[in-house]
Amino acid sequence: MRYPILALLLILSAPLSARTLVASVEPLAMALRDLYGDSAKVETLLTPNQSPHNPMLSPRQMLRLRQADLVVWLGAEAEPAVADLMARRDGPAVAMLSLPDVTRRQGGHDHGNDDHGHDHDHHDHHDHHDHQGRLDPHLWLDPANVAALARGLAERDAGGLPEGQPAAFLAALERATDAARARLAPLSERPWLSFHNPWGYFQQRLGLREPVTVSEQLGAGPGSRRFVALAERVERESVRCAVAEPEAQRALLARLCPDCRRVGLDPLGRDHPGGGYGAWLDQVIAAGFQRCLAP
Repeated sequence: MRYPILALLLILSAPLSARTLVASVEPLAMALRDLYGDSAKVETLLTPNQSPHNPMLSPRQMLRLRQADLVVWLGAEAEPAVADLMARRDGPAVAMLSLPDVTRRQGGHDHGNDDHGHDHDHHDHHDHHDHQGRLDPHLWLDPANVAALARGLAERDAGGLPEGQPAAFLAALERATDAARARLAPLSERPWLSFHNPWGYFQQRLGLREPVTVSEQLGAGPGSRRFVALAERVERESVRCAVAEPEAQRALLARLCPDCRRVGLDPLGRDHPGGGYGAWLDQVIAAGFQRCLAP
């Protein structure tokens, strides 16, 4: 009898394996790492080379989503490809768009590619109005939205958060946001150029001016008439900063603004995996804008 009892005692005294949390995109994973520390294993659903705009998920990724102890994602309106899989999941999940106090911004870019650089006299005007009614999916670039997520997790996963959370995370996030704002305050009126402007949430929260946006269509450049108009505007407004996301057509940015300082930044944090959210917001994103906008 002694051996079964000993085996039972060993099982009971073994540490519980850490829960697995899956975040749909890397910046959400950054926030989860800050919040849960060593108490959970945090995984990002999308790999660095996958576009979140139209991801083809592997069977392994689908399984990861099904088996996770908790899934944190943006919500169906922002991530329709993930929504199809989430509809077949039984376990707990938190969607950012389902939480109170989350800021929703209209004007997300189009993921289509039907311009191909051709001239359509009506195209840009029509595009502009279409985009006003579409959700901008880059919710995580507003630190207030990430704070709302932390508060939401405190309610929906109360037993899972380590002691002292989310208070410690919220305090650190406020310090990081204040530091980012201090970096950018002297530069708030300086003009800048963006290819398809995924930065709306960040720009609004941190007090930067609206950029000159090259194209609302991801993967498509402007027609020749629009290019000429953009080049004239860049010259007229003395634009000297181009923030280039990974999908930006850099050669086109260089032609549009030969005098621009070009700074590459990834709104999805794919170039800084494994870090924390507050440090990324201030020391990577805000610092990148500071470098680009500096006189």
